[in-house]
Amino acid sequence: MSYTLGQAARATGKTKPTIARAIKLGRLSASRAGDGSYLIDPAELHRVYPLTGKADGQTQRSETPAEGNGILATSEGLRRLLAEREARIADKDSVIADLRHRLDRADQRVADEIAERRRLTLQLSPPVADQPTPLQRPLGRRILAWLARQHGW
Repeated sequence: MSYTLGQAARATGKTKPTIARAIKLGRLSASRAGDGSYLIDPAELHRVYPLTGKADGQTQRSETPAEGNGILATSEGLRRLLAEREARIADKDSVIADLRHRLDRADQRVADEIAERRRLTLQLSPPVADQPTPLQRPLGRRILAWLARQHGW
């Protein structure tokens, strides 16, 4: 016995588009009938959408497992997942703060070392004597003087 798409939807409490999407995404395997409709094996359907029964045992419907770690989409499972993610974020924030602190200390050490090198360089360098710069004549006069020397004027 196989379910049609409509029967599978009724058996699980899901909509037909939800079942069809699961088939297209490969989460649920199904075969095609001669008329193009889907034929879904009940065991395969309930592998993807496990049955959950009510306390009176009369109505059964499926509950979709949460994707990823297999946690059922319950408020307790979501709370645990949220707490885990918040803890990971807090851990990453503390690592980032520590790395920033280390970088600031390294920058300060480099700045201190540069200042110390400048101080030592100034102490070790001989004082530069202020030498008077020779006064130069304007360019035109220098050219005329050169020409006079060349031609013996």
